[in-house]
Amino acid sequence: MEQSMVAFLQRTLPDASRIEIENFQQIAGGFSRETFKCDARVTRNGAEEVMPLILRKDPPDVEAILHTDRSVEHALIESVRLRTTIPVSRSYGFEMDPAPFGEPAMVIERASGSGQTSALFNGGEDEDQAESVIKHLCEILVELHSCPVHKIDPDGLLTDPFHRGIKIDSWDSFMESTIEFMESSYPTLNYDPILMIALDAILTLRRNKPRPMPLAVVHGDFNPANFLYENGQVSALIDWEASRVGDPREDLGWMVLMDVVSNTHVMDYPKKEGGFLAYYNKLTGNDITPEELGYFTLFGTMQIAVPVQQFVSRRVNKEYMLLLPLYVAQSSMPALPTMAQLMGYAGVPA
Repeated sequence: MEQSMVAFLQRTLPDASRIEIENFQQIAGGFSRETFKCDARVTRNGAEEVMPLILRKDPPDVEAILHTDRSVEHALIESVRLRTTIPVSRSYGFEMDPAPFGEPAMVIERASGSGQTSALFNGGEDEDQAESVIKHLCEILVELHSCPVHKIDPDGLLTDPFHRGIKIDSWDSFMESTIEFMESSYPTLNYDPILMIALDAILTLRRNKPRPMPLAVVHGDFNPANFLYENGQVSALIDWEASRVGDPREDLGWMVLMDVVSNTHVMDYPKKEGGFLAYYNKLTGNDITPEELGYFTLFGTMQIAVPVQQFVSRRVNKEYMLLLPLYVAQSSMPALPTMAQLMGYAGVPA
């Protein structure tokens, strides 16, 4: 793939007289995209520079959990980079033709900073930075949610990027069309009796809708693994492929669940402001309640549960014999007690 990277960069950087790819290697972790890193040694106008890069490549179609579009992700990242102060890695472009890289792909800047966010908590070596890093993270999320949708998404690419039939003409239509998608998807993921809890969650979401709130661009996978930090600040918010227009409380609710699953404590910071939710409310004036946060924790869980459990269901039904769905099934099990707790099941510890 090194030669394909050279060819891609030659098109992107037409003034480069020489391009060499060094240290090309796959990055472990994550399973939504195949990710590689490398350094491009580029000569332009007689001067040499080293560009740290990331190649994000779609997996083979049969292995894809969530089908997302690299051209949409590129447009979003560049819009956020150019129209806000949110720290993101520059996207150099995308290649939708599968021939060069084997599948559609995009090339982005490799941002500086640590991705080992677990080091911020539980006595980790960077715990002294947790207060300032998470405070900055909250400010970044507030900026994203406060930015007008048309400013970040002028072409409407984030209206329904996963082609689920989601409507965004009003908060009510967004919620109802999303819940309808979940309910209509249930027969395709019901491979085990334990997943009756998913149907109960869908019906609970329909019964107990909270107050409306203006829709916004949401990150869609706002979790402790998707930001980098250095020197007490967030250096980049990463992995924007699940972004779309939605309710801003979705990002908060998903972080609550991922804090539990990841054994991190993002929502406890900044402690001087009373925690993440309190600081978010202070900055936005939204006064989001713990009950609303619980609702959107369940809502966010079901948003990702549908494609994940459909992926597992296809393996159970022997549509393919991959090992990855079995790993995914195991790693998703910790979410079930949280779902039961959110719905008030008897006998589930708080």
